[in-house]
Amino acid sequence: MEAVLYALDGTKRNIKVNSFVEARSIVCNYDPNGLAEVVRLHNGELFFIDEEGKLKNYPINELATSLAHLNEAIYPHDCIVGDVLLFDENEFEELPYE
Repeated sequence: MEAVLYALDGTKRNIKVNSFVEARSIVCNYDPNGLAEVVRLHNGELFFIDEEGKLKNYPINELATSLAHLNEAIYPHDCIVGDVLLFDENEFEELPYE
């Protein structure tokens, strides 16, 4: 399945993601026990992010934060941190677990 990786260096690129576990690994800095969460963008897409990214002191992802604000998916004072994957909501629901 195709996803868009919004990397901390300000780039975005299409990548192939084969499973939920793989997606979680990418956004949780390859921590096999990482916790991930969904941020719905209210436009048919969603961000998949590290739920504990702020606690881990990940840097702010400016590009992802701007898109989340544009879609009113987060509070104006909030931010998105770490590497982020962007999925189509319907495709994400069909992503196999492993």
